[in-house]
Amino acid sequence: MGWRQRQPFVVRGRITALQTFVVSVLAIIVVIASSLVARNDTVPAWEESVLHFFNDWADWLEPLMWVLQQVGVIGAPVLVGLAVYWFTRRWEYLVAFASILPLKLILEKGVVKNLVERERPFQSVGTEINVRGPAFEGLSFPSGHTTTSFAIGILLAALLPPRWRVVPLVWAVVVAVARLYYGEHNLLDVVAGGAMGTLFAVVLWNLFLNRVVEDRPDEAMVGS
Repeated sequence: MGWRQRQPFVVRGRITALQTFVVSVLAIIVVIASSLVARNDTVPAWEESVLHFFNDWADWLEPLMWVLQQVGVIGAPVLVGLAVYWFTRRWEYLVAFASILPLKLILEKGVVKNLVERERPFQSVGTEINVRGPAFEGLSFPSGHTTTSFAIGILLAALLPPRWRVVPLVWAVVVAVARLYYGEHNLLDVVAGGAMGTLFAVVLWNLFLNRVVEDRPDEAMVGS
């Protein structure tokens, strides 16, 4: 067995066109529904209460939350893609992860943020929010960290053995929680971010990871 067959990153299932379509439509619905609630800086009482629940967690968690949320920073998709490429020498993996970055900058940051125009919690909820990071003001919907972490998490889950797939998915959820804990996002910011990240991931899986499954006819397929 060669080195590539022993390495941990192998696409073990193809996402079908129907699955891609259904997940994409559901993700878009979540983003639109969240946008309708969040537009014009609106923060409903129930959403504010969820923010306070996480934002009031103990301060000793701050260093741990800071470390865990770094998977959502802007350069993370490229770094993860390079790491996976180093193990596999498959350009499809590198392109899939690296493509998260332009999708995020164009659609999440360039389009949705400017359409909804919701301010950070310190502005949209009030100065009682404990902002543990630098983001006291600026547009917050959707959460860029959460968008990135969900996109990375789903693509990594597609490449990992079944027993490990839950790890990157749980990590993505923890990033969303960390953004609430840090007081830099409201609940619907991270919900919409998670939906956008999911949308990016399934599209990129269909475009790039499926190519590798087609090269490995011995692997089991999703939906076969």
